[in-house]
Amino acid sequence: MPERCPFLEKSMTVKFEMDGPLAIATFCGGPMNLLTGASFAGLMAAVDQALEAKARALLTVAEGEHFCAGADVIGTFVDNDANFARRKLNRWIPEIQRFENLPFPTVVAIRGMCLGGGCEMAQLHDILFAGESAHFGQVEARIGTTTLLGGAQRLLARVGLARAKEMVLSAGIYDARTMLDWGLINRVLPDDDVEAKARSYAMKLANGPTVAYAASKHLINTAVAHGLSAADQRLLDVGPATFASADMIDAVERFAAAGTDALNQGLSFKGE
Repeated sequence: MPERCPFLEKSMTVKFEMDGPLAIATFCGGPMNLLTGASFAGLMAAVDQALEAKARALLTVAEGEHFCAGADVIGTFVDNDANFARRKLNRWIPEIQRFENLPFPTVVAIRGMCLGGGCEMAQLHDILFAGESAHFGQVEARIGTTTLLGGAQRLLARVGLARAKEMVLSAGIYDARTMLDWGLINRVLPDDDVEAKARSYAMKLANGPTVAYAASKHLINTAVAHGLSAADQRLLDVGPATFASADMIDAVERFAAAGTDALNQGLSFKGE
């Protein structure tokens, strides 16, 4: 068990469990699941546990009606100055980048409010499922600050320049259907179904070709951060590496033996 697990048990802001190859992190910090230093650390500790357990996918969900209604403004910002913010961000930004670049797919299921830091946490995931009740917003301007966990710049890749600026500058709150149309999220489902559907989807990914998924994630993230040429250059490393994976070797051999029937029947992968 990772050393940070006792913190999770003490804080009770994030629960962690494994369901076969799927890691599941659950926000459980009260009715609004406000983002605090403890809940941020709890989610990152869940990442440590997932890596330790050799998870092949991660699902993030939340107890209660709301995924995360934003930061705990009083607990986080009152009586804290720019030096405090600088120290925190120097620790948090590398953690955020690590989460985005995990070597397996990440999925999140969202119901209710997903605002401020909650919206930023959601954006770190590869795939976003939302319930019909979900509402999203980068509302930091309402208290006179910016998106401190990188939400503004990440919106650019998901919703485009004009809409990213609108969301951040207006500090508006948008329903799930609008966010689906804009490209922030992947799917809208009834509230009663969203977590089960997200879990099923995440489990499917957890049983997929993990090495190939890691390579594909890295190429997409590189293209977003550094451009197409940088991603093409990176492909020279990550592409050939998949040829050495047990999953690709086995899949190619089965395809050679059975042809398209192998694909139609569904290939199984070990994540190696």
